[in-house]
Amino acid sequence: MTIEVEDEKYNVIFKNITHEPVRQQVEHIEFQHIVADEAVNSVVKVVLTNKEKSQSIIQQHIDEIPYKALPRNFVQEIVIDVDGMKAGTIVKIEDLDIAKNEDIKLAIPEDTIIVTVAEKKRMVMEETDEEQGSSIL
Repeated sequence: MTIEVEDEKYNVIFKNITHEPVRQQVEHIEFQHIVADEAVNSVVKVVLTNKEKSQSIIQQHIDEIPYKALPRNFVQEIVIDVDGMKAGTIVKIEDLDIAKNEDIKLAIPEDTIIVTVAEKKRMVMEETDEEQGSSIL
């Protein structure tokens, strides 16, 4: 986005926002000035969809992927649809389009696990002698 400060315009990216704890009013907004032909460090958010449809346990191990790229190659969000993923499925960064994009340099290893899918297991408690009503004389 472009912001104007004292008649000067700057191309910036949004970095962070803080809120006052009690009233939750905006306290501080942080921007980073960018230049079109300079690579900038950023992060892309990882969002899982359709978790409620899964019969398995979905574990998200990371929710952001740090990278460096020119502003024109920025990625805002990666959406992973977990509907239909079977137990045993593992999704790594290398499985995503961002890992295949030569204009983006990832800041963490491509074999980093993002999502794992595990089977739901039921626990069966064995009854002890005391629970069965046995008594020892």
